[in-house]
Amino acid sequence: MTEQQKLSKYWMLTNEYTQNPYPVLEHVREERPVCELAIPGGGRAWVVTRHEDAKAALADPRLSRDIHVHYRLLSEQAGYEMTPPPEHANHLANLEPPRHTPLRKAISANFTPRRTNSLRERVEQIADELLDDIAADVAGGAPGADLIAAYADPLPVIVIAELMGVPVSAWPDFLRWSTELRETPAEDPASAQTVKELSSFMSALIAEKEREPGDDLISALVHAETGRLTPTEILSTAFALMTGGNDTTASLIGGVLLTLLTHPKERAGLLAEPGRWGSEMDELVRFVSPITNTLQRATVEPVEIGGVTIPAGETVIISAISTNRDRDQFPDRPDEFDPARPKPSHLSFGHGIHYCSGAHLAKLMTEVAARRFFDRFPAARLAVDPSELRYRFSMVVRPLEELPVRVS
Repeated sequence: MTEQQKLSKYWMLTNEYTQNPYPVLEHVREERPVCELAIPGGGRAWVVTRHEDAKAALADPRLSRDIHVHYRLLSEQAGYEMTPPPEHANHLANLEPPRHTPLRKAISANFTPRRTNSLRERVEQIADELLDDIAADVAGGAPGADLIAAYADPLPVIVIAELMGVPVSAWPDFLRWSTELRETPAEDPASAQTVKELSSFMSALIAEKEREPGDDLISALVHAETGRLTPTEILSTAFALMTGGNDTTASLIGGVLLTLLTHPKERAGLLAEPGRWGSEMDELVRFVSPITNTLQRATVEPVEIGGVTIPAGETVIISAISTNRDRDQFPDRPDEFDPARPKPSHLSFGHGIHYCSGAHLAKLMTEVAARRFFDRFPAARLAVDPSELRYRFSMVVRPLEELPVRVS
């Protein structure tokens, strides 16, 4: 983008941006690093694009993640009172201290690296089962597979469902609910029906785990000796895992598979030295940027960011995908995937008290998914030119619509 080209007031909402945001973000970082974005129907948001500014903003208590603060702003803009649904209003990503603190402690206790690593063998089994299905389809005459529909999307849904103690018989419903929540606009009546169905199912599951606990996350939260959550908080946490956990990880898996399919030399190095997966995963996360923007913040008082004073009562969007290509933070070829890059300090999983509790699990699932796929299909290749691939619009994640491959 040249200086002569005018930036659309809806610049982040265009299809051009969805398909390739990097030229626009490079221009914004250089010229207007804290930039206004018009919201259709009225209102505006402020987009923070530089790494240093974003990191400071994510740790600034004047930028609130409390969903009730956001809904008060929405109510003022709409001219009538709006309240957040309980399924979204009671999990730690949408709260601030003091309510956030005990929730964070309870959730973090169940997502420690040791606990997450104990799931590796089961994640490998689920990945292998999905790859068996792909191999069977190919053996039956299919020319290849769509790795999004057949692999990247279902893998985290199944893993998280099993982690929460959802019975195998309900996995198809979980896959359907996850797809509907992702693809159906919130204002669509069908979305409300999906939320109702999932809420009813999870409420019954929580009650069952209260009576008969098992070795799963819901049981652990219900029967925690300290920092016990209420049923509403557990329900809300389940929704957060179903949406944020599934979508983020599916976006990351798809992006990593695409990156390795288009970087055969780097892929060969990883496959030859499996011990490098852990050290190079953060560079893959930085390069792929599965999260485009962190969840929105609201200013509770005037805040200066990057030399711009944002008034109180404004919405702030922090562009993680922009910060991950910021030359001030990554001076050496930030637009390239470099497995030898020293561990990058990226913001894909946030920063501060709202750093993603499930980051380690997301990286483990992605590592397993990529390693098992290329171990099984080392000659896999894209079925189309990379320029033909398309991304779905989202203000939070960057999911591929399809990832068609040829396998043998």
